[in-house]
Amino acid sequence: MSALLQAEHHGAFLVEGFGLAPEMNEPPLGSALAGVRLAVKDVFQVQGMRCGAGNPSWLAEQAVAIQSASVVQWLLDAGAQWVGKTVTDELTYSLAGINAHYGTPRNPAAEQRLPGGSSSGSVVAVAAGYADLALGTDCGGSIRLPASYCGVWGVRPSHGRISSLGCFTLAHSFDTVGWFAADADVLGLGLEQLLHTQLPLAPPANARLMVCDDVLGMLDQPVREAFEDWLLAAGLAVERLPAGTLALEEWAEAFRVLQAAEIWQQHGSWVRDVGAVFGADVASRFQLAATITPAQVAQATAIRTQVQPRLAALLGDDGYLLMPPVPGPAPYLDAPAEQVQDTRARSQRLLCMAGLAGLPQVVLPWTRIDGAPVGLSLLGPRFADEQVMSLARHLHLAYLSS
Repeated sequence: MSALLQAEHHGAFLVEGFGLAPEMNEPPLGSALAGVRLAVKDVFQVQGMRCGAGNPSWLAEQAVAIQSASVVQWLLDAGAQWVGKTVTDELTYSLAGINAHYGTPRNPAAEQRLPGGSSSGSVVAVAAGYADLALGTDCGGSIRLPASYCGVWGVRPSHGRISSLGCFTLAHSFDTVGWFAADADVLGLGLEQLLHTQLPLAPPANARLMVCDDVLGMLDQPVREAFEDWLLAAGLAVERLPAGTLALEEWAEAFRVLQAAEIWQQHGSWVRDVGAVFGADVASRFQLAATITPAQVAQATAIRTQVQPRLAALLGDDGYLLMPPVPGPAPYLDAPAEQVQDTRARSQRLLCMAGLAGLPQVVLPWTRIDGAPVGLSLLGPRFADEQVMSLARHLHLAYLSS
């Protein structure tokens, strides 16, 4: 792909793998995903291509894949039309969407702002209309945050619900395969194919919608005001959870420590031995990951063991937390590094719940603040992925489409 063509596609795609369909079985007539255009984050094995994980040093060591990752093959076998491989933040260790080697994909919904990452190319491919469905991954928010920033649908499934065979590992106890779509119908088709399930036609009966003041306290003031106004105008029956219900700052710190410890265990030797060149933001995170102590891990693990039953008890089997997934719209492209890092830290206070407890979360398009998208999301009980998605579709149709 020429530099000009790359620019025309908002920087979402890598040259390798653009428009080159991997070998696949001929899908039967009437396939579920016939005509659905598929983009794939460059962390998945794709037959006949190399997986670069956003870093040239990593790419140089990889062999050409002899078969595709399970999730890629399932979608192709279901009739999805290959579009290309998409840019990712380096080794997926970022939420900004910045890549020092391959560039920052341009946010089609807010051209002067970051797209979010690490599934940056995938979200941009969908938001710009080049793909209908795009695979990504979510460890600490890499589907949910960019979906909000770019105004598209996104889903992080329950941890362990979808096979990660053939997918790059960042932090094994948090990594999930996820995806973006421009509309709820395609998002649901992706879920049916990847979870080998069927979406219920109606939302879950007697679903309890909850709004928590701890979450609202983390939002940018304009976002909080817009959310409160929308709740009032929509007339939704919600249960209000008081401040002190969720220890979000403590939980986010536990997530940061455990994620960093797992990342260093997984990649520390490679980072030291290869001497890979990283962008400044990713390099600093690896440096911090190397300093995590066993005592920190023990303390964070103790907190995690409290979070999981706390959220399970709160949600039960019919409770759904309704919330913006991140505090506000994306930072501007020229925002100082300190501001981007602050946004990351504040976002993790909201994103950490799904990671620590392995819960499903669906992001749906909602509104614009200061000219840029901000999404809504539903966080639900573990393994209730079908119900979370069905309820999200219902909310969008009933309250957001007008």
